[in-house]
Amino acid sequence: VTTSSYAPDVELALRAVPSQVSILSGKSTKVWTYQGEVLKGDSSALQLIEGSYLGPIIRVRKGQKVRIHFTNELPNQSIIHWHGLHVPEAADGHPRDVISTGQTYVYEFEVANRAGTYWYHPHPHGQTGVQVNMGLAGLFLVSDDEESALGLPSGAYDLPLVIQDRLFNANQQFVYLPNGMMDRMTGFLGDRVLINGQPDVTLPVATRAYRLRLLNGSNSRIYKLAWQDGTPLTVIGTDGGLLEAPVQRSYVTLAPGQRIELWADFSGYPVGTEIELLSLPFDSGEMMDGMM
Repeated sequence: VTTSSYAPDVELALRAVPSQVSILSGKSTKVWTYQGEVLKGDSSALQLIEGSYLGPIIRVRKGQKVRIHFTNELPNQSIIHWHGLHVPEAADGHPRDVISTGQTYVYEFEVANRAGTYWYHPHPHGQTGVQVNMGLAGLFLVSDDEESALGLPSGAYDLPLVIQDRLFNANQQFVYLPNGMMDRMTGFLGDRVLINGQPDVTLPVATRAYRLRLLNGSNSRIYKLAWQDGTPLTVIGTDGGLLEAPVQRSYVTLAPGQRIELWADFSGYPVGTEIELLSLPFDSGEMMDGMM
């Protein structure tokens, strides 16, 4: 139920719906996805990721009042959690607030976070993992005056990169927890890595600086990210927003749900150069052999 005295600056509608998309060659893959519409405010508040089943990117500014109507058109109960946002209890997407097929839940909150990269995903009790695995996830990007004064790359030079691993069966459908309890204990891992919902992604870039926003949207997999040529990563932001000053690291680790923002300057590379962002091997410290 909406609050009559609440006057939102941005009002959105989000629907969770079943769909089918082409991910691998051949048969389409069944997915669950968020579809959005701007009801009030700037149309740029929602941005689609081309060729992706991921939900639309929500773009807002600190201090804006937001109202979001979430309608569940899935065959299962669901609710949306705004990961990393400071919101009132009623707007947090707690599992007790799940809604059934055909129902709508209304969120009202003022954006209190600093500029940074946040995200949204389902949060029903015991079903969060499988619903995220089916495709329900999206980025929530906050900007503010402090960020605007920095002149960071924007528009086509501000790239979202959602990293997720997935397991497909012979019919090219998503598989989740194929080993039952063992996968629950050790963590479910897929054998294909998707970027923004697509495999084997190559992005053309210009010889200039970019802002790369990385989200680990995987269920369990941790990534150790580094440039293939050994160039240090320039980190400008983490889960809590922009850093006071950039830092350089030879690699960064990214656990599920974590975000990192990179400054990537390609101006020193000749046109035609190929640069790879790798996930390096590392010791996970897994103790299951000893436990068993």
